Amino acid sequence: MDSIASNPYLSDKYQMLNYARKMTPEEIEMMRNTSLGTRVVEGCTMRAALSGVGGAGLGLLMGGFMHAMQPPPDIDTSLSTMEQIRQSYKGFGQACVRMSRNFAKVGVVYAGLECYLERERAARDLPNAILSGCAAGGVLAFQGGPSGMALGCLGFAAFSAVIESVMDH
Repeated sequence: MDSIASNPYLSDKYQMLNYARKMTPEEIEMMRNTSLGTRVVEGCTMRAALSGVGGAGLGLLMGGFMHAMQPPPDIDTSLSTMEQIRQSYKGFGQACVRMSRNFAKVGVVYAGLECYLERERAARDLPNAILSGCAAGGVLAFQGGPSGMALGCLGFAAFSAVIESVMDH
């Protein structure tokens, strides 16, 4: 503490600055009564991680469905049935992984940012969803450059606004 107090570059006002505010007795009691597991599960990091895992799982299913719905490539009909099936499902794994990765990104960014905004603003309302949707859309369209990110932001923000309005949050 002596090195901080004797620092010639800090004014008296900043020498004894304390960043942590004192907790009220009610907050201390609530902290004691809340288990560590509850605090971890209800935290934004865990919520974002669970959304990422759920998004990855849903992305695997959607990738498989979308790949199966694509028109089949030119398949040689003289081959056996098994060979025709192998040819038509080439790229199935890559499609699943690509879609899984994108859904996981959206889940992590959207859930993490929405949770953070809810805690900072102390409100669960439409602007949180719109801002989170905008960020998720921008992250997903990152490879498209600034114009792609702007369109992704607008699209996801509008979609989030519609969903939140319908769900009455």
